Amino acid sequence: MFLFLLILFILFNINLTFCQSSIDETASSLNRTKIDEVIKINVAGEILSTSYSTLTYISNTKLSLFNLWPRDENGYMFLDFRPDLFKDFLSQLRRWSIRNNQSDDIRFEPSSWKVKNEFNEMIISLGFEKYQQIPPIQCIKHKVVNDFTHRVGSAMGNSCDTNETSGWTRFVDQAGTIIVDYVPERELRYSGCGGGQSPGWFFGTYPTRFYSTTIGTICYAAPVTGVPCERFANQSISVTHCGDYFVFDRPVAPACPLRVCTIDRAIPF
Repeated sequence: MFLFLLILFILFNINLTFCQSSIDETASSLNRTKIDEVIKINVAGEILSTSYSTLTYISNTKLSLFNLWPRDENGYMFLDFRPDLFKDFLSQLRRWSIRNNQSDDIRFEPSSWKVKNEFNEMIISLGFEKYQQIPPIQCIKHKVVNDFTHRVGSAMGNSCDTNETSGWTRFVDQAGTIIVDYVPERELRYSGCGGGQSPGWFFGTYPTRFYSTTIGTICYAAPVTGVPCERFANQSISVTHCGDYFVFDRPVAPACPLRVCTIDRAIPF
């Protein structure tokens, strides 16, 4: 009798273990299916597809609670945003999920400064306000210069870039918009830009990404020898893209009268 009861007990435990294992495997399978599930989204009439894991990657956002969003006639989540802006946002979210980065340094960037406000309004609506791109301090705090004599060929003079004029600067109105990025023509070197016969020009590449910074060199063209960038006068300079304007971290000129010169040019991006 005892042996019979022992056999029943062993068989019961084996069945219980098997059932529990089956339940765990089923739950795990359902969880994997949920994570890998493809979600269709109607964005202002354009149907987009993404995975459940991407959509809910950053928790505690309105987007991650996608069951609460309105649905269209097909049962797809409906979002009333510009499709191009949302696709740009979704692409960035997907990249962050692939990198498995959920830190506070995540930032979502508009494709162009021209859509900055609309892009930021969208990500705020989606609950990502703390992940907006933060403007560099120099885009907020800088000198504003509108002096006509900064323009290439404007005038001769004894002005130069000193400690008082150095630092982050934005050129506006009469002063042009950017530091000239080519060697001024020979006849313009003699008329300078309020700073003698050696106009300062920018040798480098202007930043093309919103809120990005590049570093170039300020060169001073020699009026007599024709040397476009006299070695002794080279000065590094930082330039930041602030949207519809640039700001320049103007250096102190190595001698007087030396000064950076400007021209008008709209930012095309």
